[in-house]
Amino acid sequence: MSGSFVVCDVQEEYIERLFKILSERMSEYQFHLFHDPDRMKEFIEKSGAEILLIGDEYREKIRDSPGIRRIFLLTENKDFSPENGDISIFRYQPAGQIISEIRGKIRDGPQAGKVCRESKSRNSSGSIRERIKTRGMIGIYSPVHRIGKTRFAMNLGQKLSEKAPVLYLNLEGYSGGGYYLPEKTDQDLGDLIYCMKQERQDYGLKISSMTGQSGGMDYMMPMKNETDLRAVRGEEWIHLFDRILEKCIYEVLILDLGDCIDGLYDILRNCTRIYTPYITESAAMAKLAQYEDNLRTAGYGDVLMRTVKKQMQRKRCTGERTEAG
Repeated sequence: MSGSFVVCDVQEEYIERLFKILSERMSEYQFHLFHDPDRMKEFIEKSGAEILLIGDEYREKIRDSPGIRRIFLLTENKDFSPENGDISIFRYQPAGQIISEIRGKIRDGPQAGKVCRESKSRNSSGSIRERIKTRGMIGIYSPVHRIGKTRFAMNLGQKLSEKAPVLYLNLEGYSGGGYYLPEKTDQDLGDLIYCMKQERQDYGLKISSMTGQSGGMDYMMPMKNETDLRAVRGEEWIHLFDRILEKCIYEVLILDLGDCIDGLYDILRNCTRIYTPYITESAAMAKLAQYEDNLRTAGYGDVLMRTVKKQMQRKRCTGERTEAG
């Protein structure tokens, strides 16, 4: 055993789920779970603790407790920078990311707390984010079909994932499912919407159990039934996207949008940037012009101001479309 790993948090359901994952993936430690901070403090004073993971509201309880090698504070504020060498862990992010951060800071040595604060400062306002030209919701939509839109959306998400955490969501009626997504998961986007309606607090942890990964970005399996997709109201989609950006680690949402989704124009309006793939064939250009006219007529002309058109071209051998240039 490497030593004792003590966990304590006021959100019982959340911390029990996290505790289970931690104890399974970090089996080199002996884990102890508490919901009562006074009992936690009594245990630490008697037995000590190599690592302590607690809600930041409990920090004062163990301020003078000796013999703790690392203190990780669970916080709901991404930009929180604790004092005294403590290390902040954003509560609503995938469990795998929490484990990676803990392992990384354990390896860093005595100055781990300082390293964490410098890293978080850069992530929140410094050079890392400055290199990301687009954050938030990125919509990929085109009135022209079968031109490589989904492949373009996935490539974009994988490229952005090199600089920030990305979640890809496919909102097409017929997405092709496993054709594009290599790792099937038991739950899909419909389960996430159900989770949202329950107003759960462990949003990030729940999402971590639903997502797969492709090329560095996370993704949720799309809904299998087009009728179910059509039944979700536009305001529900926007609420879901806002919650993910607010409560989870993801800084970028890639929305691969189809025609059947309710509230399409409102979703596009809420995107920081929209990419519209197209091809220079006569019928395709006519559809693109009609789509742009419809946006202006419906009062959504501002969407075009944040739209980047991407010309696609046909591969000679396969018939697939690729981005031109």
